[in-house]
Amino acid sequence: MGKTDPRVLKTRRKLKNAFLVLLRTKKISEVNVKDLTQTAEVTRGTFYLHFKDKEEFIETTMTELITDFFEAVMFEKENQDGIMQPRLSLTHVFEFVEEHQDFFSVLLKEKEALIYRDLYSEKLFEQTQRYNDLVGNDIDGRIPRSLFMNYMVYGVLGFIDQWVRDGKIYATHYMAENLYKMLDCQMLEDANLRGFFMVDINNGK
Repeated sequence: MGKTDPRVLKTRRKLKNAFLVLLRTKKISEVNVKDLTQTAEVTRGTFYLHFKDKEEFIETTMTELITDFFEAVMFEKENQDGIMQPRLSLTHVFEFVEEHQDFFSVLLKEKEALIYRDLYSEKLFEQTQRYNDLVGNDIDGRIPRSLFMNYMVYGVLGFIDQWVRDGKIYATHYMAENLYKMLDCQMLEDANLRGFFMVDINNGK
C-alpha cells in the first residue's frame, strides 16, 4: 500500500488530528499510542502499519506540521523586474496559528519541542536566503546568522505567543500589520529583507 493511497492519507490525517487534540491537555512526552489510536478511532495494528513507534510518529507529525505552516504562508510574487520571489504573508501566519493553536503552544513552550523550533528556524532561514539569492545579497555577509535568526524566530514566535495568551482577541489582519511594523527595522534593512515580509499577499502590501 503506497503512501499516496487515499486510505493511507486518511489514516495519517486522523492520527495527526488526534495528536493535535491530545496536545490541548498533554505534553508531547505524555502522549502515547493508546491515546492516539483511541482518539483517532483506529486500531493499534493500523498505527504500527504506518509508524515504527510513538517517537517516529511524533517526529513525522511535528515535521509535517512545520512543513504545512510554510506551505500555507509562503507565496511566489513577481517583482518590478518580472522575477518571481518568495514572500511571506503575515496574515496567513496568524490564520494558520488560529487553526493550529495547540501545535504552536507546544512549539513555544515545551522543552521537548526545542528540536522543532530549530527546524522552524532553519526553514525560515532557507526562505530568507532564497529571497536574498534572487536579489543578490547574502545575510551572513551583513549580519551574523545566529543573531539575525534569533531575532527573527523569537520575535515572530513571541508575538504569536502573546496573541494566543491574550485569547486571540485581535483580528489576524490587525496582528499581521503590527508584526510587520515590529519587523520593519534597521536589522531587516541591513539584511535586505524588507521586501520579504508582507501583511497580506492578496493586497500587495
